[in-house]
Amino acid sequence: MTREETLRPASGIWLLIAASVAVAAIAAGAVYFLLRPKPAPPPLAAVEPALAPGTEVSFSGTVQARNVVLVPAPIEGTLENVEVETGHEVFEGQLLARIKNTSLESSKAAAMEVMENAQSRVNNLESALIAARLEASRASAEASRARLEFEKAEKLALRQQMLLREGATARVAHDKAQKDFQGASADHDAMRSKAKMEQERVESLVRDLESARKKLEEASTQLEAATADLTGAEVLSPVDGVLTAMRATSGDAVTMDILDLFQIGVDPGQLQVAIDPDPRVKAKLRAGLPALVQVLELSRDGVEGEVKFTEEGKVLVEFSTADPYLRPGLSAIVKIKLP
Repeated sequence: MTREETLRPASGIWLLIAASVAVAAIAAGAVYFLLRPKPAPPPLAAVEPALAPGTEVSFSGTVQARNVVLVPAPIEGTLENVEVETGHEVFEGQLLARIKNTSLESSKAAAMEVMENAQSRVNNLESALIAARLEASRASAEASRARLEFEKAEKLALRQQMLLREGATARVAHDKAQKDFQGASADHDAMRSKAKMEQERVESLVRDLESARKKLEEASTQLEAATADLTGAEVLSPVDGVLTAMRATSGDAVTMDILDLFQIGVDPGQLQVAIDPDPRVKAKLRAGLPALVQVLELSRDGVEGEVKFTEEGKVLVEFSTADPYLRPGLSAIVKIKLP
């Protein structure tokens, strides 16, 4: 038996084994495919029931003023001393809050100091002028007295000179008259100089006082301007109405860009409620559709209103009332029957 004859049976056996393994693998794959977990079918989309005509839908909301006046922040600073609360009535000119501005307060303090200094100088100059005028008056009186004494002594000296030439008076009397004249002349010159000096001092004080009063007037104007700026820091209500909203509270920083620092509702009988219907309901609503507004805080029958749409597409229910207790800020339920 040759070598090739001996190997043929062995090769056949191996081929048989390989074929058996392949068949087994195919069978196992088939079994796994048949027995593998089936994926769950996708859930069926929920079908919302159609909104039948006459269906009543309800919405919650807050009563709002239909006509609102915006109160801006007059200056920038820190809001403080808020005097009112949302929902309370306010009247025209009422103080709503104050805005603290340290820069304006510093300006006013500086202007006040300048004015106080100017006023003090004016007061001092006025006092000095009164004293100077009194002293000038005394000096003028002394000068008038000295002039009379001088004129009297001059006449006596001239007479003694004439008498001495004629030998009708003694040398002693003549010399005494000349000496008295010289003294009166010196006293007259001194009093006249003093009176002139005092008058010049009065005139100088008058000029200084006029200048000081001008500076005082300028300082007063600056102080008035600084005070007006701080007065502008008071936020006043421009109208009678109900405070419906505030953009800031005490301690918050505010700027002049805030145009609705306070919102005041006017025409208290003209009110509305904003509602937010889902798209299906909104598609059914029409402007002018009747609605019933029930206020939770008031145990009374509802108020009839009607649906309105804003330019932005928001939905409002507007209504009118003469009830003074029905005001902005109250909670409300709006009921509408779909057409």
